[in-house]
Formats: sequence, C-alpha cells, structure tokens
Amino acid sequence: MPATGTSEMADEVKALYDGDFLFTGQSQLYWDQFSDTKIVMSGGRQGNTYNFPFIHSAQPSTTALDEYTDISPQRMNDSEIIITLQEWGGGVEVTRFLTATSYSDVLKQAAIFNGYSMAESVDYIVRGVAGQGGRQFFPSGITARSGISGQQDAGERVTAALLEEIMTYARALKIPMNDDGSLCMVMHPFVFYDLLQASDVRNLAINSAKDAGSILFNGELAYWAGHRIVVTTNAKVFWGEGAAAATSLSTTLAAATSPGDTNIKVASVTTVNVGNWVAIRDATETGNTWTDTNEVFRVTAVGTTGAAGTGLTGYALDPGPGTGGGLRYAHASGITVNNSNSVYPLCVMGPQTITKAAHETTGPFGETVVSDGLDHLGRFTTLGWYLLAGWGRTWAPYSLRLEVGSSRS
Repeated sequence: MPATGTSEMADEVKALYDGDFLFTGQSQLYWDQFSDTKIVMSGGRQGNTYNFPFIHSAQPSTTALDEYTDISPQRMNDSEIIITLQEWGGGVEVTRFLTATSYSDVLKQAAIFNGYSMAESVDYIVRGVAGQGGRQFFPSGITARSGISGQQDAGERVTAALLEEIMTYARALKIPMNDDGSLCMVMHPFVFYDLLQASDVRNLAINSAKDAGSILFNGELAYWAGHRIVVTTNAKVFWGEGAAAATSLSTTLAAATSPGDTNIKVASVTTVNVGNWVAIRDATETGNTWTDTNEVFRVTAVGTTGAAGTGLTGYALDPGPGTGGGLRYAHASGITVNNSNSVYPLCVMGPQTITKAAHETTGPFGETVVSDGLDHLGRFTTLGWYLLAGWGRTWAPYSLRLEVGSSRS
C-alpha cells in the first residue's frame, strides 16, 4: 500500500524501520543476553503461567558392587521454575506536522528512540530478577550493605582476590558455565575503574579477554579468573546505601524536582562541596529491595538552603531530558539526599541463571507496533514496542552476587 501520510506506512518502509528497531534494540541488551529463553507456543497450553521442570543431580554411587547384592535405586528429584507472562511496552508519538516540517527523518529517529527504550526497559526488568536471592558476598569484615565504605577504604572495593573468591564459590556450587568454562560478571564502570588500578590486573585482564577467544557478550571488556567481565552503566547501584562518608551529609529535598532539572533545592548544604556526588533516594534499598528511580547527582555549585534558596547546581550521572544533563526522574519534596557511600552489586551470570519465557506472538525481543491515523485527521503516529514475556531465577544456588564499594561514590 502506498504511504499517503494518513494511512499505514508501506510494507517496504515498515520493514526497513522494523529492521532498524530490532538491530538497535538487540545491540544494547546487556542483562537479557544471559537469559535462557523458552518460546511459548500459541497452540499449546493456554494461560499466563508456565512451569519449566529440571532434574536435580543424584548422589554419587562410589561403593563397589557386591556380586550377590542389588543396587539401591535413588529417587529422581525435580523442581520447577514458574514464569508468569506479562505485557511490557512503550512508545513515542510523532505528529504529521513534525514529519512534514522537520529537516531530519523524524520517523527514523523515532524508531531508533523506540529501540533504545525497549532495550533499556528490558535490561532494567532483567537486572531486578538477576539481583535477587540471599547468596550475597561482601569484602572481608563486612556483613551488610550499610557497612561498606569504598570511598574511604580500598579494602572494601573490588579486588582480584574477591573475583577469585566468588568464582571459587560459583564452581563449588556447580553453576552451569559457558561452553568455554567461564561465567560472566556484570559491573558498573566505577567498579571496573577500581579493578584496573592494579597494573597487573589491568594488563592481564584486558589481554586475557583477547586470548580467551572471541568476545562473546555485549559490553565484555576483560577476562579474569574465569569471569567474562561485562561493563555497563545499566549495572545496578545502591546509591547512598553504604556507610556514611568521612564528612557526612544527610538532608532532604526542600522542593520537588522534575526530569531535566540541573538545580535541586535542599534543606541543608552544610558539608557539601563542589565535585561531591550526592544520592537522591526515593526509597531505601536493603536486601532484595531495588528502586530504579534512585539516582546520583554531581555538584558543580553550592548555593543556599530551602525551597526559595539557590540550592545545589550540577548534573546527573544518568542524565534526563534537556541540554544540561540534569535529573532523569521526578522526585518528591522531603525525600532523602545524602553523600553516603554507594554499594555496587556484581552479579555472577551463567547461561542458565535466568529463565525467560517469551510468547511466540512477540518473540523474545518484542515487536514494533505502528499505529497511524487513529485521530480524526490522521495527524498522530505512534511507534511503540510490545513484548509478552516473563523472567525468573532458574534455581537459587545459581544466583550469586558480590557487593562492594567504589572510590568514585
């Protein structure tokens, strides 16, 4: 069908945009690449929950057989992971006026925007699943997230010894590994920076990534002690959840903020200095509680206190809309602002750590949805993505995480 501007895009045009969307989306997936994907068929069992059984190992039979005595058979024990399918989606709306007057290809830009949105959304969903469970490890002497002080204590940052220790536990627990005998560890760039400050680690880790064979995963930058190290800003951080900083700040927002804000109003600016990172925390994150909208803000100017004051000026590490690199999320007045140490969970990922069930109608990466001309004048076009899928931890012993501090925040 020809493209008229008031009806569905032509098939050849839509196919081009679908290809752009899928390529862009897949190229940005860091967490979902570790999922063991199962496709749910429409012709099979109907319902929104699906059970995937797996068999546990038997006890070793190490006693020699007696000529006249039969064996004692063991029971074959199984468990199952239950995945609930849910609907996921998002989109962007463009107008006929914009597409007609813009010098750029608006629909192409919207398709790319849509792809990035899908990839990041899925990554946030999967990282929340991957980071659950009670098998947490901390630096020596630390027993809880709130005790980590990586800014002050180098012993509470990531080290080669910690990576080797967590790999030792992973192998002891018989976590299924990649074909080359490796596992993956996902870490934030701040943690990777700390790891590379040891020159022997820096040289060996990066060279080993080349020597270990072809790079297998998006974001893979190094190889150490059997870990393929994946570095991404989509790695989870518990901003301001560690021990208090040497010069402590604990205050609140004096006024609500909006996405894109480069200035925040706070009840106190005592102990705040230019160059500090301050955490803006919508909720406390203890144990397996994760809040995606907590963020961190770097101070470039210190002003006065209160809702009418000049506040703190700066930029967010993960910036929102606008040209100033301001906040990504809205925050209510009264929420906590502090400069406590942040804590970085490093999740160990194998090929069967996460099970993903995806319905055949959308496939594992979702589908592009174009809704054109739904208003009376055909002025609005929505480019969106839709995914029918669910994720779950395959088995508790397959999920490990190491929590450390960083020199950066």
